[in-house]
Amino acid sequence: MKKSKVVLAAGVLGVTALVAKKKLIDETVTKQLIPRHWDEKELNDRLIAFTEALALGEEEAIKSFLLGKTAKQFNSLKGQSLTFLEAHFVSLYKVKGDSYNDLRGLVSYRVATPKKEYTYLIKVARLGNEQKLDWYIQKIVEQDHGIKYPNQYLLQLTPIRSNEELCLIETDAGMITLRVFQQDAPKAVKNWRGLAKQGFYDGTPFARVIKDFVIQGGALDGSGEEGQSIYDGFFEDEVDEGLYHFDGAVCLGNHGPNTNGNQFYIVQRSYVDKEQLYRMNLPLKVRSHYEAVGGIPELDGRYTVFGQVVEGMPVVRAIAAQATDEQDVPLNPIMIQKITFKKANQT
Repeated sequence: MKKSKVVLAAGVLGVTALVAKKKLIDETVTKQLIPRHWDEKELNDRLIAFTEALALGEEEAIKSFLLGKTAKQFNSLKGQSLTFLEAHFVSLYKVKGDSYNDLRGLVSYRVATPKKEYTYLIKVARLGNEQKLDWYIQKIVEQDHGIKYPNQYLLQLTPIRSNEELCLIETDAGMITLRVFQQDAPKAVKNWRGLAKQGFYDGTPFARVIKDFVIQGGALDGSGEEGQSIYDGFFEDEVDEGLYHFDGAVCLGNHGPNTNGNQFYIVQRSYVDKEQLYRMNLPLKVRSHYEAVGGIPELDGRYTVFGQVVEGMPVVRAIAAQATDEQDVPLNPIMIQKITFKKANQT
């Protein structure tokens, strides 16, 4: 975050609010409220300014946002390059007092350094008078020690190498070209290549499709063949290796942990649910890419990602847009004709 000038809040509370600051202990809750969008905006603007104050590391500026002795609990952030991530009300309520000084809230506040992301659960109070109202951090209820970002580059964002092997899925609707990531999902890729080269998927349908979610293929009919693989049965997950459910990600379907076989799906969502996204501890570049291209981050860590579509997303979207029954089964399924492989520099 750019270290911009911070406008201090000192001197704006007025006599009424200064008295209220001394009476924040043992308050009586009178009413629970639903936060409005302007409540959220007020809070976010205030905590963005607080984040800037922390980045500058100026003690008086930091203290102007705080009530009580909470400054030392933010010591790990002072003077660092900080990025404000988000703040939202967990709860909002009124306490006994005048209408300028009766709002309180429980807030999740998230901020990141280049190496870690921190989450604070804070109690806040809105105090002031007819001239000025501001939110203040009253108390830190809980905090973590910072979730460390993995030191990694994103394979899904790297350029295709000249000798890289690409996989071509020829369908009734057109061609889908994808790259696979043997480095980070070796068992999944070996199984995919093995089954595809045996012709396992040839002549099979995309048997489950959900628009703005996924298209799914493989053995989905409950026949017991879901576990068919080159490993003679189900094999383990590879879910923590830096591959993500971006739009166009190719992944293994399963029935629970370590039940991978031949089921696969392709993510089809050109937007992201930001509420879900910001509940997750993700590197900033991952979060930014989700916001840029879309995807389903809530599936990360549960299913193995082993590939990424590089050409043919309009085909994927056409397959996802099919009419289906109540079980998400296409009324006229689009078939996989065959799967082949080629080097990226081959025509």
